[in-house]
Amino acid sequence: APVQQQAEAVRVLFREHETELLQPFLDFLSAHPDVHLIGKSRAIDRAPTVAFAVNGQSPTELAARMNAFKLGIGVGHFYAYRLVEALGIDTAVGVLRASFVHYTSPQEVTRLIQALDELT
Repeated sequence: APVQQQAEAVRVLFREHETELLQPFLDFLSAHPDVHLIGKSRAIDRAPTVAFAVNGQSPTELAARMNAFKLGIGVGHFYAYRLVEALGIDTAVGVLRASFVHYTSPQEVTRLIQALDELT
């Protein structure tokens, strides 16, 4: 039981960290007039993986431009083909996806927000 309790405590710490990192990014996306956030805008209500689209910008091209900021942003339908299609998004184009994990730093989140602010 002690090992299980320790494992649960670590999972809780990971989740708290991911939620804390995620909320500023969700706030930025939610407030941006050209961004369509897919999913809920409260970090506590979602997984730390964020799909979004930017009006008038190709997800593939925007993700490539994010490389200059040393940020890896995914592009595609991420095996959610029917969902992406139901949202009216071309599955061949897809959406952008950013993932937050326990080893993501606050500085990386700041860099992500600044990059998107500059590029959108």
